[in-house]
Amino acid sequence: MKRILCLALAGLALLALASCAAGGESVEVWRAVSPYYLEGGSAVRSETVRVDAGLSAIDAAVEAFNTGTDRPELRRALPEGVDVLGWTLDGGALTLAVSPGYASLAGRARTVADCCITLTFCAIEGVESVSVHALGAALSSSMTPDGFVLEPQAA
Repeated sequence: MKRILCLALAGLALLALASCAAGGESVEVWRAVSPYYLEGGSAVRSETVRVDAGLSAIDAAVEAFNTGTDRPELRRALPEGVDVLGWTLDGGALTLAVSPGYASLAGRARTVADCCITLTFCAIEGVESVSVHALGAALSSSMTPDGFVLEPQAA
């Protein structure tokens, strides 16, 4: 009986260690809904992503935003090879530096990317608006969550 109890306690200790190693911080990231799953609802949806607990809130959001997803109905808001590279915060205005490829996004793809960036980063305490720059040029400026309609409006 003591042997079984010791084995059970050892197993619980291993589970606790594994959960600590897999620990970190949860960040809510907004993703684009894959076209196959898009059926008249929102073109964006949130996903919880685990990141290193030692990061600042904005660095954690950048890391999470730049990662891919395992969920088939979702995809990164930015195309392959385009990432958030850095940031500055001035008061409540967050400026994100992104890969130059962001400038080539147009139409629905650009709107979805701007929306996902805005919803992800404006959820951080102290961030009121987001601007996106590439190679020093402003691509989108002073975006807030109020600037996006997430669900179709009733007629």
